[in-house]
Amino acid sequence: MSDLIAAKTKFEPAYPEARRNGARNMVDNICKAIYYLDIVIEDWSVELNRAQPHRDGRLVVRFTKTDQITCNGVVAYDIGPVVGRMKLLKNGSWHFYRLDNRVRYERLSDLRVGKTLRSDPLVVRLINGIEDLLNKRKELCAPLVALSSGMSGRISSANALCASYGDMVCDLAERNRLDWSQGAAKAEEFLRTQRRERYLRKKMKESSIECKFSSPLDAL
Repeated sequence: MSDLIAAKTKFEPAYPEARRNGARNMVDNICKAIYYLDIVIEDWSVELNRAQPHRDGRLVVRFTKTDQITCNGVVAYDIGPVVGRMKLLKNGSWHFYRLDNRVRYERLSDLRVGKTLRSDPLVVRLINGIEDLLNKRKELCAPLVALSSGMSGRISSANALCASYGDMVCDLAERNRLDWSQGAAKAEEFLRTQRRERYLRKKMKESSIECKFSSPLDAL
């Protein structure tokens, strides 16, 4: 689109429909990509469950409620993958423990069990693949998190700024004595009139000062 806009072309402020549609389409595409990633992550986690020995501490991926979203005061949750370990309890049952920041590792595969088994290379490949998919998922989720939570403060700030500047422009409008939008010729004539009035006031002031400080002998 050309940057040159005809002088007679006039637009009024309008709701940014094109921008909204573009953003909505992009968000929809991001969500689809996340969904596809989750399907593949699920497939890989199934194979990991088959290949990895079912021993205490083995890595697993489970889908559960992960992301809390508040929209118009309503709290909802999305389903997402969570990495954790299976712990064997004394009663013989298994319990899932989600990994937290206290667990130190360079790659998830460092936490695997059965490192001496022949299936270990396959297990490493499966865990590394899952980690790559999870990292890509995290990249896609980041802008959505920013939109749903990080933008709230900026929107509030923008609304407050609009209110403040809306009041300010009303005050400035009262101070604006010259309206160029009504025609340049009329505005220029107004300026000339103001200059003449200022000139006359200045001359009258100078004349008044001369009369005030003039010597009485000047009248003789």
